[in-house]
Amino acid sequence: MNIAYYVSGHGFGHISRSYEVVKYLLEKKEVSRIFINSTRKDFIKDKKENLIFRDVAVDVGMIQQTSISLDVPKTLEAIFEFERIQKQIIEQEISFLKQEKIDLVISDSSSLPFVIADKLDLPSYFVGNFTWDFIYQNYINVSHHFQRYANSLREEYALCKFGFILPFHCPMHSIPKKKNIGIVGRKTSLDRQTIREMVQFSPENKYFLFSFGAYGISEELDFGNLQDNEWIVVSGYEGLTGEKVIDVNSVDYPSLVKACDYVLTKPGYGILSESYLANTAVIYTDRGDFAEYPYLVNALSKFHYSAYLPQKDLLSFNLKTAVFSINAQRNTKKIPQLLDGRQEVFLEIF
Repeated sequence: MNIAYYVSGHGFGHISRSYEVVKYLLEKKEVSRIFINSTRKDFIKDKKENLIFRDVAVDVGMIQQTSISLDVPKTLEAIFEFERIQKQIIEQEISFLKQEKIDLVISDSSSLPFVIADKLDLPSYFVGNFTWDFIYQNYINVSHHFQRYANSLREEYALCKFGFILPFHCPMHSIPKKKNIGIVGRKTSLDRQTIREMVQFSPENKYFLFSFGAYGISEELDFGNLQDNEWIVVSGYEGLTGEKVIDVNSVDYPSLVKACDYVLTKPGYGILSESYLANTAVIYTDRGDFAEYPYLVNALSKFHYSAYLPQKDLLSFNLKTAVFSINAQRNTKKIPQLLDGRQEVFLEIF
C-alpha cells in the first residue's frame, strides 16, 4: 500500500508527531511506501527506506512574528494568496496521487487533502488535535473573510472518511466520523539519569529547557533573576547566548526534554506531548490570540505538573513562583496515563 501523508507546515508540532506515525506504519508489512508532503520536510533528519519527501504546502496555518505573537492581518493576506492558487495545487496533487498509485491519504491537519482524495475516490484520514476552521473563526471580528474561509474549510473536512483525534484537542465539529486516540509524540528510550550524565548535568543544579519551536522569541532577555544553581538550556537556538545559557547538541530533543527539570515554553501540542512522555514539568506563557490556547492550558492542568508564567516574568527569568507551584503539585497531583495512539491509527486503517 502507498500512502500520501500531508503535514501542515505550521510550527514543528505537526511534523514531529506525524513522523512518529509514519515510522510506525513503515514497520508494517501492509505499507510499501509513504510520501511525506510538507514544507517542514527538512525537520526530519533520519531518513527511512521507502520514505519519500515532497515540499508541498496544503494550508496557510497562522503567520507568526515570534512563538508568542501572531500576525492576523498577514495571515489573511496569505489566505487570499492560497485561495488564488488552490485550484493549481489540487490539479498538481491529483496528478501526483495518480502517478505514484497512492492508495490512501492521511492529513495532519490540513483540509485540502480531503478534497484531493475525494476527487479520486480515495480513503482519507485526519490526524490532529484541532481543525483550521475552528482556529480561523476566532478572528471573525477582524474580518468577515475569516468566517467565509472557515465555512469553506468545514466543507472540506466533511469529505474526510475518518478522524483520529489526539489528546489536548479542541472541539472537532467539522470531522463527521472520528474517535479519540492515545498520545502520539517523540519519546526517548533512555532514562533521565543516563541522559543527564551524557550531557554533564550536575545533580545540584536545576535546568530549564528554553523551548520556543519554529519561531523563537525576538524580545531581549534578562538573566539577572536566575539563582546560582539555575541554568537555561537550548539546542541550536540561534541568538540566545550568555553565561547562564548551555547549548546542548549531543542528544536528540526528546532526550533533552527528559534531561531537564523544567521546560519553558508556550503551549503547543508538540512540546506538551514530549514533556508528558518525558514526565518533565512545564512552565508556560501566553502565545497570542490563538484559539487552541485555552484547550492546551486545560490539558496542562490535567496531564502535566505545570505553572503559568507571565511573559514579563519569562523575559526576565523570574521563575521562583512557578517552580514553587510545581513542587507543591508533585505531592498532590496524579497524572493520568495515556495509551499509544500510533497503534490505534494502524488498527483502524488496516
